[in-house]
Amino acid sequence: MARLTVESPEGRYDIWIEPRLFSQISARAAELGLNRRAAVVTNTTLAPLYGEALAAALPDAVLVVMPDGEAYKNLDTVASLYSEFVKVGLDRSSVVIALGGGVVGDTAGFAAATYMRGISLVQMPTSLLAMVDSSVGGKVGVDLPQGKNLVGAFKQPER
Repeated sequence: MARLTVESPEGRYDIWIEPRLFSQISARAAELGLNRRAAVVTNTTLAPLYGEALAAALPDAVLVVMPDGEAYKNLDTVASLYSEFVKVGLDRSSVVIALGGGVVGDTAGFAAATYMRGISLVQMPTSLLAMVDSSVGGKVGVDLPQGKNLVGAFKQPER
């Protein structure tokens, strides 16, 4: 197992790199900070592949599915996520787990940064680009019809 610690002006967080870590989530939920109310946000493609299993493996998690594709990285999707967060009872102590590529990470991350003035975020990138780019650095945001990433925030992941 490799664990990298990222230091930023906003705080410090760990990046875990480990084979089969996904299969150990249930046993290591407390160690990974996932033993609380959680929303696993993923897209329609990844939900049946990984999202359902991840939500089931955690002690108090629900699956929240957003449409797949760059076209859905927008404020309408964020509003839908907010509605789901309220419906499933996320509060200030809850965590959003962004399971997906850059679109999921940016959209779910922005929702986490702005819901209740910010709740915890865990990034679980599933694409190589998301692993080395969008899930690291703390920039989250969505597009407007006028252009890409015009609405955003800085939200460092908790893990």
